[in-house]
Amino acid sequence: MCRQSATACLVKSPTRQHCAIGPLAERLQALADPRCRRGKRHPFVAVLLIACSAVVTGATSFVAISEWAADAPQNVLARLGARTATALAVRIPPLC
Repeated sequence: MCRQSATACLVKSPTRQHCAIGPLAERLQALADPRCRRGKRHPFVAVLLIACSAVVTGATSFVAISEWAADAPQNVLARLGARTATALAVRIPPLC
């Protein structure tokens, strides 16, 4: 915890320990998927990345996360790893 103001803490450069952690997607891949094998349509990491992105932008409920995912542009869904529909190559977000 920083003893200075919150603004000063955000401006500080990260320590070596924080730099060694790596990107969020790599960290999420280390998590075990608790879902049943049956019915999996979306990669677990993609679901988590979409949920994280929605929460960072202000979503506060499952419905808000679902609405954010439904409104997200195709290029954003592609970067987050959403699956594609086979016929039109359209990215399909996971919805509640």
